[in-house]
Amino acid sequence: MTAMKPSFAASSRLFGFAVACMLSACAVGPDYVRPEVPVSPAFRELTGPYQGSPALGANWWAIFKDADLDALEADALKANDTVRAAFARVGQARALSDVANSGFWPALSLDPSLQRNRTSDTAGGVSRTQTNYSVPLDLSYELDVWGRVRRLSESADASTKVSAAEFAVVLQTVQGNVALNYFSLRALDTQAAMLTKSLGLYQRQAELVGKQVKAGLVPQTDLLQATTQVEMTTGQLNEVRRLRINAEHALAVLTGRLPSELSLAPKPLTTEVPVVPAGLPSELLGRRPDVAAAELRLVAANAGIGQAKADYYPRLTLTGSAGFSTIDASKVVDWQSRVWSAGPSLHLPLFQGGKLDASLEGAKQRYEESLADYRLAVLTAFRETEDVLNDLSNRVGAAESQARVVASARETARLVEMQYRSGLTPYYQLMDSQRTLLTAELAAAQIQNLRLNSTVALVKAIGGGWKPAEEPKLSAK
Repeated sequence: MTAMKPSFAASSRLFGFAVACMLSACAVGPDYVRPEVPVSPAFRELTGPYQGSPALGANWWAIFKDADLDALEADALKANDTVRAAFARVGQARALSDVANSGFWPALSLDPSLQRNRTSDTAGGVSRTQTNYSVPLDLSYELDVWGRVRRLSESADASTKVSAAEFAVVLQTVQGNVALNYFSLRALDTQAAMLTKSLGLYQRQAELVGKQVKAGLVPQTDLLQATTQVEMTTGQLNEVRRLRINAEHALAVLTGRLPSELSLAPKPLTTEVPVVPAGLPSELLGRRPDVAAAELRLVAANAGIGQAKADYYPRLTLTGSAGFSTIDASKVVDWQSRVWSAGPSLHLPLFQGGKLDASLEGAKQRYEESLADYRLAVLTAFRETEDVLNDLSNRVGAAESQARVVASARETARLVEMQYRSGLTPYYQLMDSQRTLLTAELAAAQIQNLRLNSTVALVKAIGGGWKPAEEPKLSAK
């Protein structure tokens, strides 16, 4: 036992020295510093009603106060496969981060083996066959003197956060698509109701004109015009019904169903357009998950430079092995059969054929790429917000103007019908006035849908109810 003490003491001193070096050293490569990006002092297209700080929760669609929409959004969260795939990617990234962080700990393995061998007797010796039994416990630990493992862990942790932010982007996109398709479906219900009502009126008029033609009171052209209006309106109604079915199919897939499994009863679009404050431009970058993901990719790329630089330096690894080895099966765990070894190993990258320089240059260029992507994400965030604020502002005016158009067209149609019944106006004028009224009503329904779509777009543009500190969640099926 006395012969073992100096070796053990020397190994302990070496280990202590290496640990001290590791703790006192800092990771090579640049530490991440958020780059300067352009930030608007104010939104140029912001108008009065949209000023203030947004107060949106994770269930932001509740601002529309529609029970059917609430149910569809809940189903999408539970069963949408795009969302579930994105959530699985978060789990994959976490697992890869755990793999990277395992480098902070020693690797310990038990490697028992049994080997039977025979020595040759061709040189005049005596051949011998024997069995070796070995039960070694091996340990290996890289001392992270230059921060290679730390930079690897930093990059992996940033990648995990990227996947979480990307999950939020996917979730918001799916939730937004549910709302957009739902409002489109209800707008089509409104149009179908208008067309059905007008079609009934046109059919009754066509019957009346047909009787008048037979009585010789009006010319045949009036009947042809009346029939044409019936057929045109029938075609419009069929097209609206086709679009409505497609919107229903889209909602089915978004909520994890077969298209044949979802059927929504018709209901005209009566949803009021809520006002969503846009907040301050300086707050926008911290609320959008896509911008956060772009910056986190930049963090990972920055850590990659440190990894590449650490490869230029020596890599110090402590290795050790202890266990039992014998040719006698009955003495496999006998104290006299014990064996052990311990010591450091040093990897010196003397010549790599330009590999290290190329790796570092590649890491630097990945950082530059990520930096450009981050700046573009910031600019895109401001552009999308300005666009949707512009849409909302102008569509408010369009809705008010269209409401006046509908009122005027309705009154015109009423007066022309009275004149036609009195024989003062030809039939084509009555047909034109009714067609103008229907067109105006259909346009008003479309503008209402566009305003709701713009509100959904504003919610997404300002980040919805996303909070960076919240862990991604997925409802169980």
